[in-house]
Amino acid sequence: MLFGWRARIGNLRPATAIEGSEEWRRVAPEGVAFVDGRTMVDEVTEKGLAAMMAQVVDAAKLVAAAKPDVIVQCGAPGIFLRGFGHDKTVIAQMEKATGVPATTMMTAMVDAMHALKIQRVAVGTTYLDEVNAKLTAFLEQSGFAVIAMKGLQQRYPAEAIYLEDHHAYRLGREVFAEARSVDGILISCGGFRSFEIIEALERDTGVPVVTSNQSSLWKALRMVRITDNIPRLGALFGL
Repeated sequence: MLFGWRARIGNLRPATAIEGSEEWRRVAPEGVAFVDGRTMVDEVTEKGLAAMMAQVVDAAKLVAAAKPDVIVQCGAPGIFLRGFGHDKTVIAQMEKATGVPATTMMTAMVDAMHALKIQRVAVGTTYLDEVNAKLTAFLEQSGFAVIAMKGLQQRYPAEAIYLEDHHAYRLGREVFAEARSVDGILISCGGFRSFEIIEALERDTGVPVVTSNQSSLWKALRMVRITDNIPRLGALFGL
């Protein structure tokens, strides 16, 4: 049977990151296939991410050659470092260049939190403090109150290779405890494994959890009208 007979989903990821692609593949609904595109990013700073984003349209064109039904730009800092609304600009550029419906990881995280009716959020990331300040501003302009924020101070994308799922769980618990009263938890970084711990983190905190790879998969599937409830991926996939 044809790979992707139900849907083909393109994803553009930093060249160092295989975590998100592997998470997607391991839980993919039957009949869903993925088309991987890569962009180079040397460091998670404004300069490094600007260089990454300059490659997005060309990477999208290459992915579009495999006839995906949707393309997702993965790498949220490349969006939020440019400020509120930049995701719409990037989506428009990708769609114009490829003729394929598109979205971004940052868009997906925001849409997921709105869908879960999260207003007050505790945020854990792998990023530097200066990068987290930009994420906070983007989230606040998107209608959320960021009650707690903590980053693991990773400058280089390849550092995320050494993070495991339990690191995401511990970070989620820490920011939740610091915040004390929130509607949800956000774990941001497409190179940060999280699928194995979402269910446990929701159970242990009593609030919904949104992560970069979980929300972007949810957004992509919903864009192609696939509404499967994937086990272990939390409250979001029950919507």
